[in-house]
Amino acid sequence: MFVTRSKAILRVQMFAEDLILFQGLEPNDQDRLIPEDLKRGLEDHKIFLLEKISLRDANGELYKGQITDMKPFEIPADGIAATDMMQHTATYEIEVPFAMPPEFLTIQQDITDANSIVPSEMSLNIHQAGTGLNFTERLLPGGSTTVRFDWKQELAEDASDEEWDSWFEKQREATLGITSYSSVYSFIYIEPVEMRHEILIPLATLATILPIKHQDPAFIEIGEQDAIREQIRNWLKDQNPVVINGARIIPEFTRIDLYSLSLSDFAAQAAAQKVSMASGRVGIIMTYKTPDDSIRDVSQSWSTFYSTMTKVPAVVIAYPNSMSKFEFSRFNTAEDNTLTWKCKPEDLPKQISSVDAVFSPRPKIRIFWGIIVMGIAYLFLAKKRTTTARVVRSVLLVAAVAFSTKLSVEIDHPWKSPEELSADQAKDVFTTLHSGLYRSLDFGTENRIYDALAQTVDGELLEDLYLQLRQSLELRDQGGAIARIRSVEYDSGTAVARKDSVVAWPGFQYKSTWTVSGTVEHWGHVHERQNQFDAVFTIEPREGHWKITRMDVAGQTQKSARTTLRKF
Repeated sequence: MFVTRSKAILRVQMFAEDLILFQGLEPNDQDRLIPEDLKRGLEDHKIFLLEKISLRDANGELYKGQITDMKPFEIPADGIAATDMMQHTATYEIEVPFAMPPEFLTIQQDITDANSIVPSEMSLNIHQAGTGLNFTERLLPGGSTTVRFDWKQELAEDASDEEWDSWFEKQREATLGITSYSSVYSFIYIEPVEMRHEILIPLATLATILPIKHQDPAFIEIGEQDAIREQIRNWLKDQNPVVINGARIIPEFTRIDLYSLSLSDFAAQAAAQKVSMASGRVGIIMTYKTPDDSIRDVSQSWSTFYSTMTKVPAVVIAYPNSMSKFEFSRFNTAEDNTLTWKCKPEDLPKQISSVDAVFSPRPKIRIFWGIIVMGIAYLFLAKKRTTTARVVRSVLLVAAVAFSTKLSVEIDHPWKSPEELSADQAKDVFTTLHSGLYRSLDFGTENRIYDALAQTVDGELLEDLYLQLRQSLELRDQGGAIARIRSVEYDSGTAVARKDSVVAWPGFQYKSTWTVSGTVEHWGHVHERQNQFDAVFTIEPREGHWKITRMDVAGQTQKSARTTLRKF
């Protein structure tokens, strides 16, 4: 197949014996095929080839082609012996026009049924005009392959190795690493509280495994897709056991999406649409959640293999930051088909601790009210010159000395302000509490997150702060997925001056600007967002510990948003 911007030209070479197999030609009593039958068979074979070799666009729609030339084999006057039919070949030329240069072409052959005693094989060679790009594939009955064409980055046949390397890297980036349209892809993510196994399977491969029902042989309509999802759940739910921390975990199917060729970013939620059987793919995400605080060890076994899926090459990405490759294969032993992983003790998520509320006591003053009262009485009696008055004055003086401490009260000093936390102390308290907010999200379920948040947040604000955190980390263009925190950087921060603060001492307010980097990753695509926030936090002592009691967000700005690929 020779592909230009405006058309594809297919030159199909076939054996003369195909006319016996597909056009119903029969030898005569001398075991020869007569010229008239051979000529008729060659002509009828044109329609047969147009029906059995198909080209489809990125949406799976069929291109219409026509036979533009035929180079028949030589036909002797007495015909060809049946035993010699494999020695003769004819070539047909099929032209398929394009309205615009195709980004994708899917080629499928259905010359024979897959269950035929002699199944057809097609050796396919594709060349893109004006470039040195050649694709080779061998297609079995019902088999298809998809090729992506880049009309902006044309490579000459004498391109250097550096130019080829650059071109391949650009292709990988353009397709987000999913460069083969007929391969099974597998990614295993091990995170602090859950493991995900993400599998991408071509629909054509899935159809050889499950009895997929659909009316149109070429497409799966939207209304037919839920039944396929249920088939997939029943197929995989009890197979390939996963054991986390010594306990068997049953998967949750958090996503089963059907993708067309037009979507290369599989982290995004797929829009509902009909999908081509020849080029469509199914993305399956199985999530395994541990009831424990964190995942310490994992084993994943895989024994689901078929003639069209003899191996499942997997990329394993585990916290805190490791990556490896593992291949499940029907040719391995059961032991070799078990992936095991263990977390180092020092890498386990650290528990969040409360922060003791330590501060200098407020200045006090002691008022000796007894002395004051007795002093007033003494002065009153001083005007009297009687013996009784002198005795009472003496008693009052003795009492004032004896009971001065007991007849007193300590109050806040009216002229001295309480000592505030130093700038460094306020910063340390704030950053410790604030970082605990984000670290709490590593603990998975809402109950465990709430327990972690309770170490740094006043109980009445748990739910509000939890919802605010989740909303700030939500990536709406990724189907509402919640980003995992990679870093929190404090750009600026200062304690609010007491005269401007609305909280009573010893509580304080802290104004901060910080940047959060979070990522959502599926199938090796890393979607990163950096958001900057401005907020004022109210921090008060609660039962002997500092707690955040209020957060007033003043602004939120997205600093960057990008998609990168895992490098292997």
